[in-house]
Amino acid sequence: MGRVFKKGDGWAIDYNDSTGKRHREIVKNATCKVFAKEVLAQKEGEAAERRYFPQRASLAITFNELADKVWEAHGQHLKSRGLRYSWDMFRATFGERKVGLIQPSDIQMLYSSLRESTSVSTANRYIFSTLSPIFARGQELGLYSGDNPCAAVKKGREPVGRLRFLDMNEIERLLSASSSRMYPILACAIMTGMRRGEMLGLRWENVDIERGVIYLLLTKSGVSREVPISPKLRDILEALPSRDGLVFDMPVISFRRGFAQAVKRAGIAYVRAHDLRHTFASHFIMTTGNLPALQKILGHESFRMTQRYAHLSRGHLASEMLAFDSSIPARSVAPLAVSALVDVQQAYELRPA
Repeated sequence: MGRVFKKGDGWAIDYNDSTGKRHREIVKNATCKVFAKEVLAQKEGEAAERRYFPQRASLAITFNELADKVWEAHGQHLKSRGLRYSWDMFRATFGERKVGLIQPSDIQMLYSSLRESTSVSTANRYIFSTLSPIFARGQELGLYSGDNPCAAVKKGREPVGRLRFLDMNEIERLLSASSSRMYPILACAIMTGMRRGEMLGLRWENVDIERGVIYLLLTKSGVSREVPISPKLRDILEALPSRDGLVFDMPVISFRRGFAQAVKRAGIAYVRAHDLRHTFASHFIMTTGNLPALQKILGHESFRMTQRYAHLSRGHLASEMLAFDSSIPARSVAPLAVSALVDVQQAYELRPA
């Protein structure tokens, strides 16, 4: 049961929504308690309608209203730069249509249109990673009921992602060709697998050199993680002149320019900044073969992402098996095996009929 109470010079209300979540709101333009009670009754009526007649609530709210409420609750905290553009596109498509009337066929038409103008991967991100969560979060907030219309759309098969990593010679050439300002950043990328945004946004208060840990709070997945600091990286970080603010105080445009210059001077072809993340992952796997540890360091939500490097682990194990094989005295074992086989054959021939 909700209540009305005095708040400063005005009035406020306290009530639970259809999901049981508690809300405390200041009633705008409330000059008396009676008006605040009317607002409370309206809010509780809407909550009850969503609780006991969810389909009716779905038909009452428009897509724009749904998107606004979900954005206020979740979207504004996400870090993707293109997210706002995507949501604006969805608003332009569905606008004032009632959420409960949006059918899977409508989502399929939008998906087919995106497939014609973008890649399969991009179309999949728009529908299944951006639009579908709007309906899902709306359900969690009690704003929408029924099946998610995106669930009935068949996801297109994406091509295998590009996996380019630098070998040891290329790593040495790239670091040697780097400017004094770029060297620490590129070395950090190669030794940790951190993304460009994670490195350029890293602050000293999130670096514990003594314990050997980097704490990443703002990541692509939204989940914080810890990245170990290797001894060589520790030496590089300790040599930096500042211990305040950003660890690598460099704008994105300066990073792009510095990386391009280093790559050109090193004479390395077909390499992007993100390939340094692949470089760390690839050499980590070839050295350790530990996929679960790599998943944790890279911050992959799905193990499938980490499995991209599994073939390198198998190749490394094969080379280890060759090294093991060379240590076995095969010449002394073979005659024994042949002798044992001859003994078995002779025993079989001498066996009574």
